[in-house]
Amino acid sequence: MRLASVSTPCALNQSLTPTSGLGNISQQLGIAGGNIQAPGLLGINIAGSGNTAGNANLGLQNLVQIFHTTQAQIEDNFVISHGRHTFRTGFQFIRERQNYIYPGNNGALGFLNVNTLTGSGLADFWLGNITGGFRDTGGAATLDQLRGNILGFFGQDDWRITPTLTLNLGLRFEDHTPLYEVNNRVVNFNLQTGALELPGQNGNPRALYNNYLGIGDWLPRIGLAWSPSALHGKTVFRGGYAMSSYTEGGGSNEELTQNVPFGIVQQTAPVGPIENGFGPVTTNCTTITISCYTTPPIRTRIFDQHFRPALSEQWNFTIQHQFSNTLTFQIGYVGQHSTHLLNFEDVAQREGLNAQGTIALPGQLIVSQKAGTYLGGGGQPCVGPLNKCGAAGSLYQADQNGTLAGTNISNASQHYSALQAVLQQRFSNGLQAQVAYTFSKCLSDSPGYFGTGWGSTQAQSSGGQPGWENIFDPRTSYGPCYFDQKHILTSYVIYQLPFGRGKQFGKDLNKALNAVVSNWELGGIITLHTGNALTLNNFGGWGVGGNTSNTNGVEPQTLSGLPNCNGPVRVLNQFVPADPVKNTPAFVQYIDQTNVSVPAPNTFGTCTVGNVRGPGYANVDFSIHKGIALTERKSLELRMETLNLFNRPVYTFYGGPANGSFDPGITPGIGTTPGSNPNFGRFSGSQGARQIQLALKFLF
Repeated sequence: MRLASVSTPCALNQSLTPTSGLGNISQQLGIAGGNIQAPGLLGINIAGSGNTAGNANLGLQNLVQIFHTTQAQIEDNFVISHGRHTFRTGFQFIRERQNYIYPGNNGALGFLNVNTLTGSGLADFWLGNITGGFRDTGGAATLDQLRGNILGFFGQDDWRITPTLTLNLGLRFEDHTPLYEVNNRVVNFNLQTGALELPGQNGNPRALYNNYLGIGDWLPRIGLAWSPSALHGKTVFRGGYAMSSYTEGGGSNEELTQNVPFGIVQQTAPVGPIENGFGPVTTNCTTITISCYTTPPIRTRIFDQHFRPALSEQWNFTIQHQFSNTLTFQIGYVGQHSTHLLNFEDVAQREGLNAQGTIALPGQLIVSQKAGTYLGGGGQPCVGPLNKCGAAGSLYQADQNGTLAGTNISNASQHYSALQAVLQQRFSNGLQAQVAYTFSKCLSDSPGYFGTGWGSTQAQSSGGQPGWENIFDPRTSYGPCYFDQKHILTSYVIYQLPFGRGKQFGKDLNKALNAVVSNWELGGIITLHTGNALTLNNFGGWGVGGNTSNTNGVEPQTLSGLPNCNGPVRVLNQFVPADPVKNTPAFVQYIDQTNVSVPAPNTFGTCTVGNVRGPGYANVDFSIHKGIALTERKSLELRMETLNLFNRPVYTFYGGPANGSFDPGITPGIGTTPGSNPNFGRFSGSQGARQIQLALKFLF
């Protein structure tokens, strides 16, 4: 038995204002409620003016986030060899500890954004014009402590049936217990009824969702290796199948610890004079009842009570042939299918129906709406104001004013298939090389937890959507993974030049000349792949609510809307020079905007996930090394390495959620002519410029 590991990574993100020593300086300057939660000057963001002006910021948000994750692991294995069998069995126990302080992303002081009504952010600052802002209230910087276990045991038999045939048979049981909070600082809601659920009450488990125990905990593994004697041991057939399970992690902001009275409520500053500030802090819920979340409605975090670990099946079949003692070739098929992947949904979404009374598909007119069945919605047609849709008094009805009912649910999936080939030259006569090619396809409706940032600035991908466009029509959110690359070719070579003593040429060189021409090594790496799958979006930005696709409020509050694609979306990749008359800089228009439009009223957008391909990638790295022997045990090594040898640009995009490279805005453009979002379809720049590194190593 052994303690295999105890690891404690830590992440700290703090923006503590250095003006806290000035006391309630925000309120002294006339900003209402500016220091209700903390001393100091709140963040004030001032936009620049013109093409070259930068932004200015005053104060800070007073934001502290601390994350500690610790795992303690105990395992033991037992091996018995008998005849042609090798039996293995063992167990593994992992104790999971997650400690974190997370009082939101906006800070106890928060920030205000200065308007640009005058055309100059600085002028609006002096006039006190504010376009809004955010602050997190109600949640103290309290330590949350989540605990859980992973328990597994296995048995496996490696059976050498014949000298040329080996069979591996194994079975593993693995249980992932739900994470509970040590001090029961969590609140959940029944996904179906919307009823309030608290730890240890009415038969509820401490974690407030159930421990999955079922057939998915039993994970078989099968392997086969066969080298037919008829092929003289030069060819090997291999195949395998395995299942594995794991619990995906989500964001701290969506944990049950963030529900009031333990968590935070985001407070919004109104547009107007800066002296209006944020107003009073929302009072915490002293007695936990359903009215804490319905009167008035506030943001809720929900875990599906039947949430379960993800289940992944992997299989492969390969053929490897040896042409010589150093040259081999392998080709094979690799597949993976994953289910019960973590998804993030707004379960307060209403159902939009077409003329036939069924779920309206993208492009179909929504002629009527009805309540969903989650949170006690009842599934009945909406009568009267849409913000009163759903069963009276239900949590579902309370959330119809645009409040997000963010739910962790394990209903997404992913499928990957690939043809893989590898030609390998093992080291011989100074040469070692490999060429690998992959032809693959990845399809999924799993966007990654709350998306992947809608594409980060300076990234080569649009990232995953922050949820499904329509939770009642998940098939329309199934498409190429945002990291899907159809063709990938990688190659490397290392070659020791055959000059010098003991080499093919110059065996009898004198010492001085040998020191110059010997011990040279060249290396190169080539990487080529086609572009990532890109997904267009129609977010519009935070605070817009669930109507960015003109669905009359049907679309979920996760800002997962898609625009209309009125035909194939072409790639232009066209350089547009600077225009001194319009004072616009040069840019590259990658996506043709012509066939992209805003969805018609009462319809979902018709663009599909991953329907545009990003730019391909091609890169060559080169290195040259020179070894210099000083004594028998001491030597120098001179190294020169060039990354991106041919200085090929790696184009990148603007990030989201609004006004990024994949958001057409309210009015899309045509071709290279910009619409309301000038960044749509454009590159933000490039990365990976050529770098040359020199190094000298002393070996002793």
